[in-house]
Amino acid sequence: MRHQVLKALQDHLELPPGTDFQPGEGQHAADIADVMWLDLEPEEALRIFSELELEHAADVIAEAEEALQKSLLEGIEPEQVGKIIGELSYDDAADVLEILPEDLRLEALCFVTPEDAAELRHLAEYNPDTAGGLMTTEFLTATPEENIGDVLKRIKRDEGEAESIHVVFVVDERGALRGVLSTRELLEAGIHDTVGEVMIPDVIHARVDEDKEDVAHRILHYNLSAIPVLDAREIVVGIVTSDDALEVMEDEGSEDALLLAGAHGESGAGEPLARMVAHRAPMLAVPVLAGLIMAKFMEGFEFGGEEGKSSAMQQIVNYVPMALALSGTVGMQTSAVLVRGFAVGQIMHGRRMSVFLSEMRVGMALGVICGIVATPAIGMFLGDVSIGMSLGLALMAAIAWSATASSAIAIGSEAVGLDPALVSGPVMIAVSDLSSVVLFLSMASWMLPT
Repeated sequence: MRHQVLKALQDHLELPPGTDFQPGEGQHAADIADVMWLDLEPEEALRIFSELELEHAADVIAEAEEALQKSLLEGIEPEQVGKIIGELSYDDAADVLEILPEDLRLEALCFVTPEDAAELRHLAEYNPDTAGGLMTTEFLTATPEENIGDVLKRIKRDEGEAESIHVVFVVDERGALRGVLSTRELLEAGIHDTVGEVMIPDVIHARVDEDKEDVAHRILHYNLSAIPVLDAREIVVGIVTSDDALEVMEDEGSEDALLLAGAHGESGAGEPLARMVAHRAPMLAVPVLAGLIMAKFMEGFEFGGEEGKSSAMQQIVNYVPMALALSGTVGMQTSAVLVRGFAVGQIMHGRRMSVFLSEMRVGMALGVICGIVATPAIGMFLGDVSIGMSLGLALMAAIAWSATASSAIAIGSEAVGLDPALVSGPVMIAVSDLSSVVLFLSMASWMLPT
């Protein structure tokens, strides 16, 4: 399906600019957004987006990665941004507005209906990491005195305005939560029964200021399709749906795994080189510092053998822990990003080679950065700039090789049908660390001044 979408977008780019793009049957907005983000140049993606009908453009924005949303919306007129936002659900629209520059956000809101603008400003007041920042205000309510038949008629007239019609929340005249009804219970009840007679009074709910991850856990734990969000007055101000909960759990799980591996929580396969380096380089400061401290500590130990040979060899061996720490960290970063990329569909058949080459470039860039930082410190510790330069170059090569080996293991295992998460753990550590140390020792001993 994704390859069909890619072919359709590439064919459209060959047409004269300004030609309307109509997605074909089976071409889902999520696939279009993925192809625009991962396979097209930014200007190509912007052209495709600008030639979509309003409804299709809104669907693509709703499914797109945050960086793609920002790139696309900043490339069109504020009036068009406002029209697209008006087509989104309130929670999606609020998330999109949050990532836009303030001037564009204010201009776009001028082209949104006053009612929608008021709702979006209201949602913007909540912390995005809370239930209030995750919820939507589009949901169905009923009062205990209403007849079931009247509620069913209202659901039929909803015309897709509510985020979910699977549940109806029962509220009193103030809007305070009193119960809940599922669609199944509505259909099974008599049309002349009152809502209060068949509703479930015990409702699992969330507070507007609760952490969104806690709310998502609750939705999944109790297998809810939606959970009502209450303010301090017990009034229902919104709902969080199961799809939002799944997205939160996926994001939080991916972020935790990437952070554990020493990469930024928003790292992803196929990102621009500068972004990937910025996401991974800061965490390498820790193994660099630890390696320098360990090298200083190991200076107190001596190796046997001929005096000159012993001294030269010890100078190399003292920095093996640094090479191991850095190559291991870079290998873990690479493996974590690629395993996540396979798991969430960022890396598809046909993109393996481009991702592999991209990871090689990242490894080289990280090696250069670490070498630039470590070389002066090594030279100062040893009192010899030439030795520091030799060890620094060997360190660069070891780091670059570690990224290359780790990406080859992850991508190769997936290509032959093995689980990259399983293989990239022990195999990556064994191959990457051993080969990186051998490379570091060989290059350092070869370049070390005699």
